[in-house]
Amino acid sequence: MAKNQGILGISVSHGRLAMTLMRGGVVRKSYWEEIPDNIVEGNKILSYNLFAEFLKEQMKDKGLKCKKAAYVIPDSDIFVRKVSMPKLEEEQLRDNIPFEFKDFIQGELNQYVFDYVKRSNDNEEEATTVELLAYAVPLVLINDLRDMLKMAGLKLVRTLPETSVYEILIGALGDEEEVKKERCFMDIGRRGTRMMVFKNGEFKLSHMIDIGEDHIIQALADEMNVDVHLAITYLRNKYNDCDKLPVAINAYKDISIEVLKGLNFYEFSDMTSRLNDVVLCGTGAMTEPLVEMLKERVDKNVLTMDELFPKYSQQKEINVTYGSVGILLSDAVGVDTNSNLAAAGKKKKTNIWIAVWVAVAVIAALGIIGKFTLWDRVRVLVNERSKAQKLQEQVDSISASIEGAGDLKNEYYHYTWDTMNEEEIGRISRLDAAKLVDLIGKQRMKVTYMNLVKGVMTIDLKADTLEEVSKLTTLLKEQEIVESCSVASAQTIEDDTKTEEVESGVNAEIKVYLITRSSTKEE
Repeated sequence: MAKNQGILGISVSHGRLAMTLMRGGVVRKSYWEEIPDNIVEGNKILSYNLFAEFLKEQMKDKGLKCKKAAYVIPDSDIFVRKVSMPKLEEEQLRDNIPFEFKDFIQGELNQYVFDYVKRSNDNEEEATTVELLAYAVPLVLINDLRDMLKMAGLKLVRTLPETSVYEILIGALGDEEEVKKERCFMDIGRRGTRMMVFKNGEFKLSHMIDIGEDHIIQALADEMNVDVHLAITYLRNKYNDCDKLPVAINAYKDISIEVLKGLNFYEFSDMTSRLNDVVLCGTGAMTEPLVEMLKERVDKNVLTMDELFPKYSQQKEINVTYGSVGILLSDAVGVDTNSNLAAAGKKKKTNIWIAVWVAVAVIAALGIIGKFTLWDRVRVLVNERSKAQKLQEQVDSISASIEGAGDLKNEYYHYTWDTMNEEEIGRISRLDAAKLVDLIGKQRMKVTYMNLVKGVMTIDLKADTLEEVSKLTTLLKEQEIVESCSVASAQTIEDDTKTEEVESGVNAEIKVYLITRSSTKEE
């Protein structure tokens, strides 16, 4: 019997990747990482190929071994509507749901897959209408997600919209009184804060507040005279208690004011509102001084996601990984959807033997109708296709040679000065780039990855402390071929677990901008 490797829940929000491994119905591991800016923007994936590689690397780094994946689709990528329809049979509802979106979507209806969740009704037997929360998901999005996960070695077996995942989490509370509470989830991200209000365990509305963690990060960067990426690392690791600096406190106050405005606007616009619980989530919920200030200033029961779900969080990571946890709970809690989005768009398998017998029957019928004339035409067609195939093989062979020559030219460009153009002559010498890597090694740091593109070196390295990374950037700036240097990201790693040993230190990514020959010549 094959070993049950479980299923990996995946969600992307506010430029963060969240991953949760569930095996045997139990959440085993949960992690989150910041995603490089060139791969995602907010909740939107810019490059599926780069994301697949990043996901594959993170799974390997975190020791997450599995083949199946469940993916949370952000609400920003789909259409969500509350729909009221006559009470119909399930099949009729499915047939009519697409037409509820015809004025909202672009393109043909067959380019989307539709799903819905029925809403509860106290007088369901007497009611003549049914309330639904309906979704329209672009088919191309599901196909892209399926292909992307396949590149990462995963098979997409489940996918749900973000709104449904929140409802699953609420349902996981179990207690009926807790489930039916009117509750606001306050997702504090980098560029903004998203309010999502639920009542009776069902989605009610959402609202975006145009302030987020970037307000804190920029204040720290200005105060500490560091770049934004390093300021993020300082904030996450509470470096020198920077989260308690006066500039940070002022930023918390600004965020709290906007949160209060959003809550007040909601309550004034709906006089039937009985909102009492506010649940903080996102990376903002990991910043303790901000959480404490919101608990003091908001006149409601304010708690964080890890306080609401202590069962699924050992180190408060559920504040960020709630999406990847929630989608994995859908089997345990039960979510009443009417189609499997993960299966949408798959090509149906054809029984090969049926296809063969059909082909034989067709050929036999054609042979009887025009035995000689048709056979001659088929034979000519086969011969022409054979010739075309041979020509195509020759073209492929020549193309491969041309591409191989281009690779050799790039590899050995410094040996062919007489045939190179100005742009090629101006490229950085790889020997010079290698010397920089040797210099980093002499600083007792380990280079794990290096890439050189158009005069910009991207270097991933491991160091003992953040101070060493900062000193390294200063040292590199002093080199003759270096124009500038900055820290793209840095993360402190500590061994807080008792089951697995993790090498402590700092993982950092730096970008080194080199002085090309062409720029030197122009000067």
